[in-house]
Amino acid sequence: MNLKLYSRYRNSAGQRVRTALNIKGLEYEYIPVSLAGGAPDSYREEINPQALIPSLVIDGEIVTQSTALIEFIEENFAGPSLLPDEPIARARSRAFSQVIACEIHPVIGPKIQRHLAATFDAAKEDTLAWYRHWLHHGFTTLEELLRRRPTATPFCYDEKPTFGDIYLVPQLYNARRAGVELDLSDYPLLNEIDGRCRALPEFDRAMPENQPDFPARR
Repeated sequence: MNLKLYSRYRNSAGQRVRTALNIKGLEYEYIPVSLAGGAPDSYREEINPQALIPSLVIDGEIVTQSTALIEFIEENFAGPSLLPDEPIARARSRAFSQVIACEIHPVIGPKIQRHLAATFDAAKEDTLAWYRHWLHHGFTTLEELLRRRPTATPFCYDEKPTFGDIYLVPQLYNARRAGVELDLSDYPLLNEIDGRCRALPEFDRAMPENQPDFPARR
């Protein structure tokens, strides 16, 4: 199966998909998409009408949205499962990932910050306050979900990384990079699992600085 991933080095949704592909041991072609000034018209017209990344081309068929892509990868390729075996843990890992994908990521992304500035004349400190508020709200939820696990596991919900871990690492990376003065020491379980994941080669290869379009490597 021929796989082409349209992504960008510092795109957290793309990082999720890269990590999933790496865990499964899959080869893929990485095609960087520059978002300077918005995605190119050719990308919108030929690949993704929403003009968002990532997009995965599978033997010529285009699929978008990181959760749909990771589900596809899990369902169609051999290799380590991206979900726990136990049904409740599977559901919890999915739920944990969706707190990030549906509750945190959409409300703090760059397009939301640009809209706040353009429509409501929000100053930079106002958009940073917005970012801090929703990150804190989301990370507090994630930390509590982990604290309530009936059995502590090395990764979010299993002895191996699953959906929750794949989504967590990029979100924490973004929080650290943004410099929004959010005290991440308030989230010891998140930090512990993040460190354990980042020590794995599958996660390391998916990190922004290890992508071919990372500025220092160009």
